[in-house]
Formats: sequence, C-alpha cells, structure tokens
Amino acid sequence: MKKFSIILVLCFLTLNSSYGQQRVKVNAILVDSSFDAASLLKLHNAVKVLDSIYNSETFAQAVLNADFNVGNFGLTNYQILELIRSGSDNYINKPKDSSIDIRVKLFDEYFGHRNFGITDMNTRVTKTHRCYILHNDIKCYISHLAHEYMHEIGFLDERTWAFGTKTKSVPYKIGNIIETLIGNTSQCIAKDETCTK
Repeated sequence: MKKFSIILVLCFLTLNSSYGQQRVKVNAILVDSSFDAASLLKLHNAVKVLDSIYNSETFAQAVLNADFNVGNFGLTNYQILELIRSGSDNYINKPKDSSIDIRVKLFDEYFGHRNFGITDMNTRVTKTHRCYILHNDIKCYISHLAHEYMHEIGFLDERTWAFGTKTKSVPYKIGNIIETLIGNTSQCIAKDETCTK
C-alpha cells in the first residue's frame, strides 16, 4: 500500500510539473558508508519524490503563497523558490546548476529530545537517525530531507521570540508544504533506540 501511495504522488506531481521553467535534478550525495540497504532504498525513493515535487507547479504555488515571516533573510517568496530550484548549494559555493545535491549520512544512537536529524552548518551534511528512517513511513523521511535541505542552503530554525516556536521558520514551512503535497498523515516518531547496519 505504501509503494502504491508513493506511485500516486509521483503521477500527480508529474502531471502538475512546471513546463515553463528549467527542470531541477535532485541528487543524494552519500558522504560515507553509513547507509544500510533498507535505508538506502528509502533514500532513493525519497529523492525520486522530491525531484517530482520540486519540479511541480503545485510546489511553486505553495511556496509563492506561503507566509515566510521568520528567518527569510528578507527574501521574497519568489526568491526563496528560485534559491531552492537553483542548485546553488552553499556548502561548496557552487554556481547555479539546477542540481539539488543533498549530502547525507546516518547515525545509530539517538541524540535525545526528539532530535532525529541535524544538518551541520559548517559541512552542510545532513545526518539522520537510522531508526527514524527504518521505523517511519517514507513520507516522514521525504519531509525531513526537504526541511534539512533548507539548512544546507543557509536557512536556520529561527524563533519568533526568545522561547517561541521554530515552526514558522523557512525550513519548517518548506517541510510542512512537502508533507501537505505528499499527503503525509503518518505520525513521525523519534524513539530512544539504537539501530545499526
């Protein structure tokens, strides 16, 4: 059933693609050998879905209509959309090449505090808890990668005030847009457990 729902999402987004703009290609760059076969398969399928989403008119309209009022660096919605689709990944200061390169690796031991993934802002590598990938629906991993890619291109989880919520920041809003587009109704759970290859 899960495979069927991903196929439906891909078909919907393919029919909804933006024909007036240059296609962006989404790639996963493995920075080490931490991926096991099951996690690698989920990564591969997640990247295919993200590729379809980022090229869809539905995604473009959702970004253009979003309210990015926290941590947007003064960029307009159009500029945020263009930055996402440009492939100008900050971690290597590469030129605009319409190639979104998501640098990924896994960790085995849970960090605590619902922290199942993080992007190092120096290396721009996204590390994800292996158990989170293996024990949740693939849709959880898709929205997680979308959220973390916003960190890779430089956006932070800024708060509206000192102890306020981070969910109004650009990474959370993009992650929520992706969740809506793929119809993620799964409860994405991070557990205190260790998973190894």
